[in-house]
Amino acid sequence: MIHQSQSPPPPPAAAALGRWRARNDAFTFWKLSENWREPLRAGIGASEPLIEHYLWENYLPLKRRRPPAAMRAYYAVKQLIPERLRHRLNGMIVRSRRRAEFPAWPCESVLLEFWREWLRQSLATLGVSDGWHISFWPGGHDCCVVLTHDVEGPAGQRRMEAMADLEERYGFRSAWNLPLAQYPIDWNLVERLRARGFEFGAHGLSHDGKLFRSHDDFVRLAPELERRAREHGLRGFRAPSTLRRPEWIASMSFDFDSSFADTDPWEPQAGGTCAVFPFHLEHLVELPYTLPQDHTMLHLLRRSPLEVWITKLEWIAAVGGMILALVHPDYCGAGWQLAEYEELLKRLSALESSWRALPSEAADWWRRRAAFKLLVKDDKPLITGRNTAGAVARRLSTTRLAA
Repeated sequence: MIHQSQSPPPPPAAAALGRWRARNDAFTFWKLSENWREPLRAGIGASEPLIEHYLWENYLPLKRRRPPAAMRAYYAVKQLIPERLRHRLNGMIVRSRRRAEFPAWPCESVLLEFWREWLRQSLATLGVSDGWHISFWPGGHDCCVVLTHDVEGPAGQRRMEAMADLEERYGFRSAWNLPLAQYPIDWNLVERLRARGFEFGAHGLSHDGKLFRSHDDFVRLAPELERRAREHGLRGFRAPSTLRRPEWIASMSFDFDSSFADTDPWEPQAGGTCAVFPFHLEHLVELPYTLPQDHTMLHLLRRSPLEVWITKLEWIAAVGGMILALVHPDYCGAGWQLAEYEELLKRLSALESSWRALPSEAADWWRRRAAFKLLVKDDKPLITGRNTAGAVARRLSTTRLAA
């Protein structure tokens, strides 16, 4: 069901640059047998614009698919307002505004329902009740867990190693996104954590709202952002305040992005992709964050995040999706908030058959998976393609989303 009749947005700028682009159609999502492609061709072609209607947030009016104009005035006075007061004022504004009914929060199922129904109809067209597909996650894991952090300031930077120690205790490694021109970054700390298996990404240049404020600003700032990211080997990107223009993000030279939520009505640029799986943003892989942000729960809604985290992670695990957390060491790196984060780690570590991945690993897998082909002969599956390590064929009837 389409919630608002609008044509899909124009393809992002990366298409004009000749970069490889994977599809977001339902056949590519499920990775069904190539033997079925031709009889399902019409349904495959029809599925992509419907899916991308949600992925590109095209259910929203054009104005709401852009950073709000009011953000310019906010950033002009942001540094003049003490942080505690700023959080309180932002929370009052967010709680007072009318929340859209769609996408639902914290769990939105419209795309899951579409993928299920498309598969059901496709099997009916083929006259079969079951079949093979390439598992969503390597090794046949049933779901995926990705931990990410945005380090907003020096206080958060000082708490990174303690949070990393905690994550290691439960068998996790995480990714830390750094604003590259906002405060002095301790690159020795970065290298120490890298040596332990942690990962780093670019969180823009600064939390000043300028990167996506206008095309002129983007053209001026993006090259400097990319230069600094290359200098420090940062291949992932998340926009400050998750302000976003997908076609501009896709024009940058990162490998993957995580500037979208699956559903988040509380951010300055509210909306969501409705997807708890990765998808393709031209040459990039998009990894939407799928657990509510700690900042949202603590400072805007003024409540403990743990209950909602647990509800959401159990729901995502039940459909075999990607549980991607966005937690700030600035807000959850000490005290009772860190204890709440530890409880989240306990719950995540207890998930059966979950793949614990860094963002670069999840993006690399999703990109490789899109290029694989599944051939079935005499009901025996064969996966072909470059570097098929980890690829597993499994019955649709044993896959959580299809069951």
